[in-house]
Amino acid sequence: MRRDRAFTLIELMVVIAIVALLISILLPALGKAKASARRTVCASQLRQVGIGFRQYLNESRDRLPYASFMPSLGPFPLSGTRVIPIATVLKNFVTDPGAFQCPNDIADDGRAAPNAGKSYFESELSSYEYRVQLNGLTMAQVVARFEERREEPIADNMIWLMRDYYNFHGPAGQPGSRRYLYEDGHVTDFEN
Repeated sequence: MRRDRAFTLIELMVVIAIVALLISILLPALGKAKASARRTVCASQLRQVGIGFRQYLNESRDRLPYASFMPSLGPFPLSGTRVIPIATVLKNFVTDPGAFQCPNDIADDGRAAPNAGKSYFESELSSYEYRVQLNGLTMAQVVARFEERREEPIADNMIWLMRDYYNFHGPAGQPGSRRYLYEDGHVTDFEN
């Protein structure tokens, strides 16, 4: 007489518990991998912007562009009604407008009107803010200003030109919460 062997309820529950345990161990690792991938994409996007920025500087004899800090709110620091997003200034040098979008820049209801519910990319045409204090200066002038302030020599590749508008990659004050683009095109997680 042949007897079919089936799983008992206890065996089935043990298997389910083991699978649940494995899933609970793997989910945080998967979340970290996704966050790391988004940070890598952000760095790649910012690097593309950096290449375009360098081309702009080459054509403008190393003179930094004039652009508004937060174009959706007004022309500051430019006078009058000239509202110039950095993405518009660099559009002939960065052919993919998507390069200006960080994957962690998502719509945020915490932003004030008129930008409530919008990402920085949607409102400013870029997830990356331009350091408008450098408007119209040459890199030599920028270096001279920083050297005067620090009272020591500084290389131009130690001065950031663009960075994430917000702490897209972690809590404020933690290393890696923002990405920075420097004059020579390198991207880092920290401000020099």
